[in-house]
Amino acid sequence: SDFMREEEHLLPGTNGVEGVVVGPMPLNTPFHHHAGGAEFDEPSEELHTDQQESDPSHTNNLDLMDFGRTRRSRMSFVAPPETAGPSDRTSLRTRAPQYGALLLNDYFEEESEGVEDEYDEKKRDEMHQSFARYQTQKTDKIRPHPCPAHGPIKRLGKGFAEVVEQSPAIIATNLLILMVAVPFGVAYFPIGWTNDVDSSSGCEGGDGEDDIAGSFPLPGKESLGIRMALFATLMGQIVMTFASNFANPVSFQLLENVPFYHSLAHIVIQEQGYGMDALATLFFLFGLSSVMVGLVFFTLGHLKLGRVAYFFPAHVLVGCIGGIGAFIIVTAIEVTNNQDFSFDMDGIISLVENFHLFGLVVLFEVTLRVLSAVLVDQNGNPSFRFLAPIFFCSIVPVFYLGLFILGISSNQAREWGYLFPDPSCPIPNAECKSVSFHDKVYNGHVLDVFKVIDFRVISWTAVAKSTGTLLALCSFSLIHVPINIPAFAVSSNVDVDMNNELVAHGYSNMLSGLFGGLQNVMTYSFSVLFQKSGGGGIPACLSICAGTVFLFVYGPAIAVYFPRCMAGTLLLHIGLDLFLEGVYDSFRNFDALEYFGIWLITISMQVFGMSAALVAGILSALSTYAVQSIQHLDPIFRVMRATTLRSSAWGRPSEAMVILDNAENGRSRILILQLQGHIFFGNIADLTDTIKEILAKTKSTDEHPIIVVLDFTLVVGMDSSAAHGITKLKGLMHQLYDVEVSIFVTGGHREGFPCEYALSAALCETEPVMNDKSVDFNDVPASSPDPSRARRGSVNISAGSKSMKAVQAVREFPKNRVCTSLDEALVFAEDILIARENSFLLTQSPQAHLYDDVDDGDMTEQEERAQATSFLENIVPMEMTPQLKKTIASFVAKCTRKEYNESQILWREGDFSNCANILLRGTVCATLDGTKVREIVNKGNLFGELGLVDSSNRLSTVTAVTNVVVYSMDKKTFDSLVHNNQREARLLERTAIRYLAHRVQHVSNRIYETHCLP
Repeated sequence: SDFMREEEHLLPGTNGVEGVVVGPMPLNTPFHHHAGGAEFDEPSEELHTDQQESDPSHTNNLDLMDFGRTRRSRMSFVAPPETAGPSDRTSLRTRAPQYGALLLNDYFEEESEGVEDEYDEKKRDEMHQSFARYQTQKTDKIRPHPCPAHGPIKRLGKGFAEVVEQSPAIIATNLLILMVAVPFGVAYFPIGWTNDVDSSSGCEGGDGEDDIAGSFPLPGKESLGIRMALFATLMGQIVMTFASNFANPVSFQLLENVPFYHSLAHIVIQEQGYGMDALATLFFLFGLSSVMVGLVFFTLGHLKLGRVAYFFPAHVLVGCIGGIGAFIIVTAIEVTNNQDFSFDMDGIISLVENFHLFGLVVLFEVTLRVLSAVLVDQNGNPSFRFLAPIFFCSIVPVFYLGLFILGISSNQAREWGYLFPDPSCPIPNAECKSVSFHDKVYNGHVLDVFKVIDFRVISWTAVAKSTGTLLALCSFSLIHVPINIPAFAVSSNVDVDMNNELVAHGYSNMLSGLFGGLQNVMTYSFSVLFQKSGGGGIPACLSICAGTVFLFVYGPAIAVYFPRCMAGTLLLHIGLDLFLEGVYDSFRNFDALEYFGIWLITISMQVFGMSAALVAGILSALSTYAVQSIQHLDPIFRVMRATTLRSSAWGRPSEAMVILDNAENGRSRILILQLQGHIFFGNIADLTDTIKEILAKTKSTDEHPIIVVLDFTLVVGMDSSAAHGITKLKGLMHQLYDVEVSIFVTGGHREGFPCEYALSAALCETEPVMNDKSVDFNDVPASSPDPSRARRGSVNISAGSKSMKAVQAVREFPKNRVCTSLDEALVFAEDILIARENSFLLTQSPQAHLYDDVDDGDMTEQEERAQATSFLENIVPMEMTPQLKKTIASFVAKCTRKEYNESQILWREGDFSNCANILLRGTVCATLDGTKVREIVNKGNLFGELGLVDSSNRLSTVTAVTNVVVYSMDKKTFDSLVHNNQREARLLERTAIRYLAHRVQHVSNRIYETHCLP
C-alpha cells in the first residue's frame, strides 16, 4: 500500500518512559470497530500535527480525533521496560521492533475501558503537539508489526472471559428454566393420556365425551413435554439474543397457554383416538398456533401497531387470567396426584384419598406464602427479591432429606407416586433392570419432538374444529409482550422500541412453529433474575442457549429425580397468583357488571373450555359496552341558557343589544343542550324523554324557550335509530312544546353529523304552513364564499333599502336550521330574537347583506362613505350623540379608499402594521401561519386596528376572499390624529379595546359554560 510518509513517532509512555510508534503511517489504515457485537473496518484519515513543542503528559491510551467526526480510538502499544530512562530513547528507536509495534483499535466501549466520552480542546492539542515533537526524527523503514490475534481471537477471548465472569447468573438462569420446564412440560398433555393406563383409572369412569383415558403412543410422555418446552425456549432465546434491544433477555415457552393445549388435545382425541395419528395432528396444531402467533406479532410490529393490545377490554383480559389461574391450580392437583380431577364427588374423594401427595404441595405453598408475608421491608416490599426461586430450588434437597430421615428409598417413593416415573421402567411395581444414566439419555427418543408430525395422517377435520381455540390462543398471547416489555424496560432502565420487540417475537414464534414447537415470549421474571444476577451481553445469552441445548438432551433424565411436590408447588403458586389477580385483586377495580363478566369468563374456561371462554368474553365486552353507554354516559353533557354565551356578532346597534339583554325576550329565551358520546338505540329514548321533560317544566311560563339549540359537537357517533329519533324530536318540539325555532349544530371539525343517515337534509325540511309568508333561511343564499360550510342565517338589509321582501323574510323566520358551530347558531338565534321585536334593527347590523335592492358596485363614493360611517357608528362603544356622529364622519373622511382583488394578500403575519381598515364590500379571511386557525371577516367590520394602536407587527395573514373595498386609515394620518385631534384618535383606540374585551369574554364564557373552546 501507499504510505504518506516514512517516519518513526515516539510517544510518551508511562512512568516517564516513552512508548514507540514504529514505521510509516499508511493513508488507509483499517480501524476495527466493535459495536453491539458487529465488527466492520473503516479507513482512517491522516493525522496532521502542528510543528510545535509541548511537555508530554500522556498515557498509553491515546484518544484520536478523526477529522470530520469525533470518535474514541485507542492506540495500544507495548511500552519498553520500566527500567529504561531518557538516555535510552535513542536506542529504543533502533530497537523498536523488540518492544512492539503500533496497534490501532477503535473501541466503542463503556467507561470500564478507561476511555472518556468527550475530550476538550486542550487534550487534543497536547496530542498533536506530541506528534509534532518527534515528527522530524527519522529511522529506517520498519512496517507495523502484524498482530492477527488482536481481531476476532481477542474478541473471542473477551467473550469467554465474560461468560466465566457471569457463570453464576448463567447457571442460575438455566436451573430456573429446567425447574419450570419440568412441571409445565409434564402438563402439556391431558393427565389421562399416559404411558401407564392403570394409573389413570380415575379417568375411566367418566361419562362425558371429553374424558381422556388412553395410552400415550410414545414412551416417556413427560420427557417429550419437557423437551417441547426447552425447544420453544431455545428458539426464542436464539432470536432474542440477536434481535432484541435488551442486553439480557431470557425467553421461555408461553406458560399460560397450557389450557389451550389441553383443548386442542381433546379435539384431536375425539377425532383420531390416542395413537400416533392423533399425536401428529396435535403437534401440527401446536406448530400452526405458533406460526399464527408469530405472524400476528410480526404484523403488529411491522405496521407500528404495538399498542393495539391495549385496546382489549381490561375486564375480559382479567377474566382470562383468572380462568387460566384456575386451570393451572387444577393441573397442579393432577400432576401431583397423577390423576384427573373434576369438581364432583368422585373428584373430591380422589383428592382426599391421595392427599398424602397433594398435602406436601399445600405445606410448601403455605410456607412460601408465610415467608413472603413476613420477609418485607418497612414499605411492604419484599426484602428478598429472589425468595421464590430459591425456595423452589430448595424443595428438592428438602424432599430427599426427608426421605433420608424417614429411611425411604427413592424407588419406594417413586412407587408411592412421590417421584415422576422412570422411562426406563414405565410399569410401576415391576422388576426393572438397572439402566445407566447414559442409556437413559440416549434411548432413541431424544429427537422425537422432530419426528412426530406426519402430514399423511393429519386429521384436517380436527384442524377445522380447532379454529376457535387457535384464534383464542392468538388473542390471549397478545397480552404478554405489551406487559413484559415495558415492565422489563423499567426494571432495566432501557428505552426499547415495542414494535422492534414485537417483530423479534414474531420471528421467534414462527421459527419455533415451523418445527412444530410451542409459543415463546421474553419472560419478565427470568430476565430480571438474569439481570440482577449480573448477566448480560451476547456471549452470556448464547451461553444460556448452549445450556438449554444441554438441558434438552439431559434434562428429562435429570427430571426423573425431581419430586412431584416440587412441580405441584410451582404450578399451584403460579395458578393461585393468576387466579387471585383475576378474581380477588380486581374486586374493587371494576364495576358490578364487569366483575360479573370476569367470573363468567373464569367459570366458562374451567367448565366448558377455551372456545366457550372466548365467546363469553366477547358477549361480556359487548354487553358491558351497551349497558355502560346507557347507564354511565349521559348523552346530555350540559343544559344552559344563552344569557352569558354571547356570540361573536359584536357590532350590533345599541337598540339590538337592549333586546338581547332583556330578561323576557332576550338571550335567556335561548335553551342550549350540549350532547356527547355515542347516541344510539340504547339511549336515544332517554335523551328524547329528558328533553321533553325539560320543555314541559317551562311550558306556559316566561322561561319557556323560544329557540332550542341542540349542539352535537361532542357527539362521536350516531346510529340510524338515533338519527330518526332526532328527526322526530324536531317535530315534537314545535307541535307539543311551542318551540318556535330549533337549531342543530354539527360541529365545525367535521362535515355534517357523525352518522350515515342524511340527518342534515331531514332536519332542514320545511314543514308546510297555512300562509305563504314563511321563508326558510336554508334557502337564503349564503353570505360566505365557501359553499362547503354552513353559513350564518342572518338576514340583513342595506341602509335605506325599501325591500319589503327582505322585511317579510326577516319577520317570518324559519323553524329549523343546521349550523356548523355553536357560535354560528348563537348569531342566528340572536338575529331571530331581534327580528321578533324590530326587524329593521338588522338593517343597521354590520353583517353580510343577503337581501339588498342596491348593488354595491353601483354606489357612489359619497354613498360608500355614508355606509362606512354607519358601520363605524355601530362599532364604536360610545353613546351616540350629534357631536360623536360628526367626529365619526370626520374620521371616515380622512380614510383612503382601496380595492383588492380576490385571493390578493392584504398583509402577511409579521409585517409592519401601517393601517386599519373598514371593510365596506366583500369578505376577507385572517389565518395564522402553520395552523388551520381562520377567521372570516364580513363587511361592516373594522380590522387591523390593534397593530395600528400599539405599533405591533401583524398577528395574522389577511387575504381577500372576494373582491373587496376598504376605507383605510394609514399610520401617518393616525399619528397625526393622536397629536392634533385626540377625539378622533380615541375612536380607533376605544374600538380596539372593545374588540379585545369581546374576544376575552367570548372565549372565557364559552370555556366556563361548555368546557370546550369556541
